[in-house]
Amino acid sequence: MIKLCTTNSMTKDNKINPRYISLFYAVTNCALGCAIGFYYGDVTFRTIVVAIAIIICGGGIQSLCNYSIDYSRAYRKHRLDKQKGFMTPIMIGEISLTQLRKRMALVTLLIAVFGALSIYLAIGSNIQLLSWFIFLCALSILLALFYTTSSIYLYKGIGAIAIFVIFGMISILGSQFIIVAASSATIDFYPDAYLLAISAAASSLIILYVRSIRTNVREKAKTIGQVISYEISTIYLIALVSVNIACSVLACITSHRALESLFIIAGFIPMIYFVYTILRYKNKSNFLKNPFNELLLSCSFNNLIWIIVLVADFWIYY
Repeated sequence: MIKLCTTNSMTKDNKINPRYISLFYAVTNCALGCAIGFYYGDVTFRTIVVAIAIIICGGGIQSLCNYSIDYSRAYRKHRLDKQKGFMTPIMIGEISLTQLRKRMALVTLLIAVFGALSIYLAIGSNIQLLSWFIFLCALSILLALFYTTSSIYLYKGIGAIAIFVIFGMISILGSQFIIVAASSATIDFYPDAYLLAISAAASSLIILYVRSIRTNVREKAKTIGQVISYEISTIYLIALVSVNIACSVLACITSHRALESLFIIAGFIPMIYFVYTILRYKNKSNFLKNPFNELLLSCSFNNLIWIIVLVADFWIYY
């Protein structure tokens, strides 16, 4: 059970590394997409292998995003030191840039191998679908590799698009589609999958926005974001939370049991509390570490609730 933070707890360091929590969130996102696929497809040894490969790919892509963030921060620090006349190597924690690149190359290779395995087992010789999914996998890897590592993210908002595509559309819809294809069932996208993809995308954008507050990263694009005020940005965050809740509850009511929506709504209570805390201390980014970690956990918790709902529906009503 997630422990709600208080003002006092916010002054203490959270012992859990947010990178591990973000990995858990990415894994639960892909697991939810796979659960939808199992619900409309079949649970067989083949589909289970495909699901494991998909989840490994999801965790790998999140790892690339985390490495990209580390590199971006280290490079900015190196550039500031250079402006001050100090020539320091680019270090990411205790590892060098070369070691980081080796890790990123290894993770990229793992994503490619497990991604190819899941696509082959699901689609096989269907060249047209195979080409599309190879393209989507390559796009996901490239977006993860270049996530925050260039001015494209800061000045064009491409990071938000990457988050929307990878952790919304691809992690839910792509996972569901591949599992259904591996089941030899009727290949289609289902209404609850669309709604949950939008909900997951909204959760990911909330996390991205709060991360930008916590690390004092502000978009400087010549867009509406340049003139956004505190009140408007607050409305933006509240709107994302509202879309997240509405799409999740609507997916449950329209495609599953209305009574189960009570569990879905209850699962959003911690998120609402953490978002409220973040908005309350929005101008004090040094106090936001714990609420940010707990927000990540609450988003993962919501995914797990949905997985339980799908498992219960599958075994009880099918």
